[in-house]
Amino acid sequence: MFLYVLLVSSLILTIPGMLSAQMPSTHIRVERGIPYCTVQTPGQKKPQTLRFDFYEPAGESDTSRPLVITLFGGGFVVGSRDWADMRAWCTRFAESGWTAASIDYRLMPAQHFSAKNMIRTGYMAAQDVSAAVRFFKVNASKYHIDTNRIFLLGQSAGAVAIIHALYMDEDERPAETFAKPKLPPLHSTGFVETQSKEFSVAGAILLWGSIFDPKMIDKDEITPVCMIHGGKDKILDAKSGYAFSMPTLPFVYGSQSMAMRFQSLGISSYELHLLENESHAFYFKYLYMYQLDKQKFDECFRISYDFIRETGGQ
Repeated sequence: MFLYVLLVSSLILTIPGMLSAQMPSTHIRVERGIPYCTVQTPGQKKPQTLRFDFYEPAGESDTSRPLVITLFGGGFVVGSRDWADMRAWCTRFAESGWTAASIDYRLMPAQHFSAKNMIRTGYMAAQDVSAAVRFFKVNASKYHIDTNRIFLLGQSAGAVAIIHALYMDEDERPAETFAKPKLPPLHSTGFVETQSKEFSVAGAILLWGSIFDPKMIDKDEITPVCMIHGGKDKILDAKSGYAFSMPTLPFVYGSQSMAMRFQSLGISSYELHLLENESHAFYFKYLYMYQLDKQKFDECFRISYDFIRETGGQ
């Protein structure tokens, strides 16, 4: 009951964030609510349409630009593509001359919050990441995107979704994803016209994320990643631990454990920025509320901007 009240309270606290998020710059153009996927979620009678908000520099659009796809956090229970940090990320990337998209992904009802459903919903969110990337590959000319320069950025649950889209193979799926009703293969969802496209990206920025099992990372999986994590994170520990520090939830492995796995495999295409004195989602002044700490957000943006440029996103 306590956890349920906590999650409902978190949802209430996100409402100001949706209403009071940073307004976009006049130097960029924003289009909202564009569908990228229609998907049938187990337990729901009707298919769900997932949408994105698209940001690009104002004026001429006759060039192919890098794209950064962003995913909000919220424990797979709450969150919105319209949260203040998502608007801030997309606005800043568009002001830098790139394109950006803040996307929906599937969430679970708070009353169904459990270890099993967290794993299943995390897997479905990874499916949605894949569907979004493949949508933009099909529609690259419409949105003036260079398909060789698509990047992902997610915070918390959004980072978890990205991580598993990148590293989970079909034979590495958790048993929970095969429970009835069985979930389809990871890269099989999305509009019909997008299903022939391969899921691949130029790089990913993972803000305080985690993986169900570091052994999912294989030697040939060398997509460049930039990991930022607080050393005092108790929601998703930078090393390892139970999600939300609750033994009833999945045991997960944070950015430091992922870095150790990369090292053991001889993979060098990663960065780890461990900020020892920071907690979870530290660029919010209050966890998952609408107000960002400008100095801390700017630090995360600088790290991310440099990573994208160095990875070929000029």
